[in-house]
Amino acid sequence: MQTEALKKARQAMADKRAAGEIARLDPIEKASQNPRSLRLAITAKCWECMGGGEESGTRRMIRECTSAGCPLHAQRPYQRNKIGDAS
Repeated sequence: MQTEALKKARQAMADKRAAGEIARLDPIEKASQNPRSLRLAITAKCWECMGGGEESGTRRMIRECTSAGCPLHAQRPYQRNKIGDAS
């Protein structure tokens, strides 16, 4: 359950985004602004592979990716750390 303050803050951010005050970059745009960042490059590649945000839930799709043959699979973003996971 969200508190009223959290609801107000989220609404304020949504209003600023809609007014153009805040530019929200997708991972590909972020990576192009900082081409030396390996983490941003991996995130951008996974984002592109999963459709580039065309559908909602792209982060979930990246987290649940089953393409174990991909060399970036173990490094993909948005993974949740499991308690007791040594890796």
